[in-house]
Amino acid sequence: MLMKKTFVLLSFLSMCFLAFCFCTPGNSNDDDKIKTIIKNIRNTLTYMHYRPQIINDSFSEDVFKMYFEKIDGNKRYLLQSDYDLFKKDIHNLDDYFNNQDLGFFHSTIDTLFKRYDEARIYSEEILKKPFDFSKDEDFLIGDDVVQYAKTKEEAKELWRKYLKYSTLSEVVRLQEDSTKTNKPIAELEKEARETVSDNMSDFFRRQARLKKERFLTHYINSFTEKYDPHTSYFSPDDKDDFDVNISGQLEGIGARLQDKKGYATIMELVIGGPAWKDGQLEVGDQITHVKQKGEAPVNIVGMLLDEAIRHIRGKKGTEVVLTIKKKDGSIKDIKLVRDVIEQDEVFARSAIIQDNGDKYGIIYLPEFYTNFNDRNGRDPSDDITKEIIELKKENIKGLIFDLRYNGGGSLEEVVEIAGLFIPKGPIVQVRRSDGQMKIHEDKDPAILYDGPLVIMVNELSASASEILAAAMQDYGRAVIVGSNKTFGKGTVQTFIPLDQKTFNPDEFGSLKLTIQKFYRVNGGSTQLRGVTPDVVMTDLLTYSDISESNSHDALPWDQIKAVQFEPWKNAFDLNKVKSNSASRVKNNSHLMLIDKAARYYQDLDKIDRISLNVDKFKADRLLREQQSKMFDSIDVYKSRLKVSSPAFELPKLKNDTILRDRRKEWHKNLSNDFYLEESVNILKDIS
Repeated sequence: MLMKKTFVLLSFLSMCFLAFCFCTPGNSNDDDKIKTIIKNIRNTLTYMHYRPQIINDSFSEDVFKMYFEKIDGNKRYLLQSDYDLFKKDIHNLDDYFNNQDLGFFHSTIDTLFKRYDEARIYSEEILKKPFDFSKDEDFLIGDDVVQYAKTKEEAKELWRKYLKYSTLSEVVRLQEDSTKTNKPIAELEKEARETVSDNMSDFFRRQARLKKERFLTHYINSFTEKYDPHTSYFSPDDKDDFDVNISGQLEGIGARLQDKKGYATIMELVIGGPAWKDGQLEVGDQITHVKQKGEAPVNIVGMLLDEAIRHIRGKKGTEVVLTIKKKDGSIKDIKLVRDVIEQDEVFARSAIIQDNGDKYGIIYLPEFYTNFNDRNGRDPSDDITKEIIELKKENIKGLIFDLRYNGGGSLEEVVEIAGLFIPKGPIVQVRRSDGQMKIHEDKDPAILYDGPLVIMVNELSASASEILAAAMQDYGRAVIVGSNKTFGKGTVQTFIPLDQKTFNPDEFGSLKLTIQKFYRVNGGSTQLRGVTPDVVMTDLLTYSDISESNSHDALPWDQIKAVQFEPWKNAFDLNKVKSNSASRVKNNSHLMLIDKAARYYQDLDKIDRISLNVDKFKADRLLREQQSKMFDSIDVYKSRLKVSSPAFELPKLKNDTILRDRRKEWHKNLSNDFYLEESVNILKDIS
């Protein structure tokens, strides 16, 4: 089980590459490059997407609406006249996409950049004068009430209200500062306005450095997401970021940066990273230049932070020289050798739960991470195997697998992980658009953990999380505990490089493409409906509109034939488990409070205007604070559980103070977790 897996591209994809004609890269201007990208995306969607679309005028209308939501969703920049002019093409976008006509794209973004510059001028002029907070007026924030400005004068007025709201928020914050409570409001207004002015100057500085290519993703994805919400274009930089996020590993110097007025500023050093080991970099230092070996230094002052970071990152073992402006103003060159940096918060971790002398284990998996570029990278199945082995050494009486907020990841990994808990058997069925089926199964008869098992989920448990929860539920292997249903993403994606000649994503990027749907071993789809837990309890997300079913273009739910599988032999009485849990939580005041809070926070989302009168603003704020106070006890709930690190992790925590603090905070949250406490109760019921 500890052997590294390889990730094999499905054979029918390779056949598609050979069967259909794609453009090969050219060497002319940027428009030619964009046209190649669009043509290859169109062909890929046509021949390989699970649900090909008819690109017609109706399709074009939806793309038009989605595109403007992406580039100016708050209607803060474009004028109504801009929108009306562009709307003349509402039925032409399908033709533009098919013919790689970029006129509409260039026209919209050129206009947007022009409006950015006008908004900057409005802001500078508006913020020179004091605001009158005694006047009765509202700042509109709701989607149903915000409209495009009809004239430039109206646009300037909308910006005035936005800047007044920002300043008023800062004034109230200053008034709550104990050192400034006695200052006159005029003095606080001036200080707040200066702060907002600095923030806006910094914002428009970054906007001015945006390149038109940044908006290409919005344009293309307005088409791709009409196929389904998970099909999208990734530029080379976006794909690099995705790979870093899903692998939990990056190659660099081991420093977290933030943009402070145009300077890439050290925010935190990663314990064990090159910068930490070198000892010369400090929090607050500013990086002004980056020099690669054998090249001239690059000035990164004023550069967008993500661009600056790309200069600082690099392959393991390569040298980089950073020119640093220290906090005392001195300038210093620091040479570092890059290394692999692991982001600990991404990886699986475990803890010991003690309850009345008994020990239980919990494993938290934030995502089903995998490293597409390094087969020696970390995999969750290997990490979880190690965690379980160590937890078993402590004689745990049951195990909780926490998949809350886990949005998914590698299909191969979830099959491997499911196999840790059952003998060999099917885990998930996968169907292509042509109806061809494949069953992913665990072929290893060994069982790493055969004790009582609970899996915790919520509304944001998606994709691979739903596969694991569904399989364990169908086998009767675990009790699933959570909110009314999981996210409902029952589709499979793969990355297709858009350079069809070399298959290198670094030139044209990649298309994340939906190619299959997956189904439970019982034949049901998790698409839209998700997984319904065995034990359902309200949580703070219960009434939110965040699931797949709220997406207009999501693929539909359906069902196929079940496959033969052998249920877990040591089956528990699920009806009794559900009955016992229902009795425990019935009329539970804490759970009832959570339900009330979930409804309250959902109502807050319906607020569509904010008063800019200081007295009304503070009164509304005070009312919301008073209403929210009734929910304060949710965060201070204290269970009977004691949570600690497993023995194998203790030596590492002695040397890594940052990791120790993170674990301490996690353990505190677990000990305040009502759902974890009930999950331990359920473990006792199935022991």
